[in-house]
Amino acid sequence: MATIGNDIINTIGSGSGINSSQLINDLVEINDLPQQQRLDSRETLLDAQISDYGMLRSAMSELEASIAQLSSADTFDAKAVSIPDTSLLALTKLDSSAAAGNYQIKVEQVAQSQSLSSGGYASADAEIGTGELTLRFGAWNGALDAFTVDAEKTGASITIDETNNTLEGLRDAINDADIGVQASVVSDGGQYRLLLTSPSGASNELEISVAEDGVVPGLGDFAFAESGQSLTQQQEGLNARLRVNGLQVERDSNNITDVIQGLEFDIFSASTSESVSISISADRTLAETAIRDFVAAYNTFLGETEKLVGYNEETEEYGSLRSDSLANNMVDSVRSFLGAAVPGIGAGFTNLANLGIQTRLDGTLEINEDPDRPNTNFQAAMGENYDLVKALFTPQVSSDDNKIEVASFSGATTPGDYEVVITQQATKGSLTANAPAGGFPLDTTGKDYSFSIAVDGVVADITLPDGVVYNSLEDVAVEIQSLINLDSSVQQAGVSIEVDVVGGALQFGSDSYGHDSSVAIKTVGADAGDLGLQVATGTVGVDVAGTVNGETAFGYGNVLLPAINTAAEGLQFIVKDGATSANVNFSRGFAGGMSSLINSFLDSKGLIAERESKFEDERTEIEDDRSDVERRSDAYRARLESQFLAMELIVNNLNNTQTFLEGLNDRLPFTAPK
Repeated sequence: MATIGNDIINTIGSGSGINSSQLINDLVEINDLPQQQRLDSRETLLDAQISDYGMLRSAMSELEASIAQLSSADTFDAKAVSIPDTSLLALTKLDSSAAAGNYQIKVEQVAQSQSLSSGGYASADAEIGTGELTLRFGAWNGALDAFTVDAEKTGASITIDETNNTLEGLRDAINDADIGVQASVVSDGGQYRLLLTSPSGASNELEISVAEDGVVPGLGDFAFAESGQSLTQQQEGLNARLRVNGLQVERDSNNITDVIQGLEFDIFSASTSESVSISISADRTLAETAIRDFVAAYNTFLGETEKLVGYNEETEEYGSLRSDSLANNMVDSVRSFLGAAVPGIGAGFTNLANLGIQTRLDGTLEINEDPDRPNTNFQAAMGENYDLVKALFTPQVSSDDNKIEVASFSGATTPGDYEVVITQQATKGSLTANAPAGGFPLDTTGKDYSFSIAVDGVVADITLPDGVVYNSLEDVAVEIQSLINLDSSVQQAGVSIEVDVVGGALQFGSDSYGHDSSVAIKTVGADAGDLGLQVATGTVGVDVAGTVNGETAFGYGNVLLPAINTAAEGLQFIVKDGATSANVNFSRGFAGGMSSLINSFLDSKGLIAERESKFEDERTEIEDDRSDVERRSDAYRARLESQFLAMELIVNNLNNTQTFLEGLNDRLPFTAPK
């Protein structure tokens, strides 16, 4: 590239006769060449390493994908089922937890929903009354004059005001309550009726109590309670009834999910004569295929990574990561894990060799299926020690006390044995009322049996309905539990309560454990003393406390968490009533351990990401070095130009002197031409 110095030299005329510009360019290029070659080599190697680390990441990802299925217990617990063609039922789900066996199923009765209909209205948007409807689930007797509340089920309180007091508005309000009751408006020969359909089942029938607010009358036309029934029952609720290997069972739905463990099916019709034979058997082909796929995937992984960290026979060159210690260590870590005993497994199959998976001299895996070597034969292991095979591959958690369960673990948890000691039991908040002042039967007509109760800090205002007769304190307990759990504030907070009769008095107990669990009665109505109720604060619950391997653990409710930065970190223990201590063993299994190892490489903050970040820094350094070379090159060029300029000036002056001397010779007396 021409410079100011070159231009001056050219202007002078290059009196020396030398092509100074070309010479300067050549000298600069020769001076830069070693440094440029060094940077080019660094950049070429860096590009190759970046590319090869991408290939290493891909190889690691593919290997981890082959492990994923082996880490799931469902792979080893897979089941197969056979069932004849039938119109009585259809299978909807077969889970790995299904118990193998043969089952004879006879459907005697299908479940049915209760349906209630209102009187007729002139239009779908006809005006109705205002007030509040309370829907509860339970069971009516055959005469429809006695209702038993199912306190375990949640109903709803629905407000009807001047914004929704139409037949359609009531329909929408009930549907919006989302409690499983289907409301619809149907046309019946020119009249419109509200039709309510409850969930199926004998104990999912509806009681509908109405409290009119006096603004617009008529909401009582939708009552269906012991005190009055304006709706008409069109169909009663029935349970599904079936026999499984002769044992009669009932369910409230035709979707049967818990009669045969791990098997779900829908029933469509009953038959007095036909039964359905269902056979469930273990299916080990899924596990065997997953193991074989892993062996093949590992051999592929080994072949691909050898090209990166070793000698590539295809290109007859060594891989760009041959001298990269991190890449070599990662590949070696995977290789070493294959031959090592799986941490946390104390007995049984502890490594792949026990299963008949062996390492060849070249590092690849092979499956021994030689019948002459039964002690290390793959098929023998799968057939005779299948449970040990499952325990080798999948995470295993065991506790020698079923009152201390392990709910979960994390990536921080170290496999091994842990001693859990409970030093304080978790308790629930509770309150016991006084003995009732009134006798039974108890008639609420004209009485004020209201009270305000706080459950885990959530306040609910409760009033026993007017005009109801309770035959026992137990009936009152069921009623109160239903009303409290039905309260919208209680439901929104996700809390609940259980009300029992203990020692002849009502006892209120929160369903949660720990220091946030409490029950308190805030206010009482004029006649609440008949039930033994008065303003009172109950006993607050306490959190569980204990140690794990001698280290103080953190308790919240009935959950015990090991201290952070200990080997047990990440384990979560559910401590049941009466638990004192337990020995817990945890193993990630081969698949879980291998997956955890590879994830430590592939994680967004893992080793590969760190190495790739360093590559980016190195690329920046190369660019900076090129800039430095260019700056030094410019300085060197300027120095050469200055030197050549000085030389050309000297030569030019000498040439001028020569010309002057030659002219002088011609003018001297004795040298001048004659």
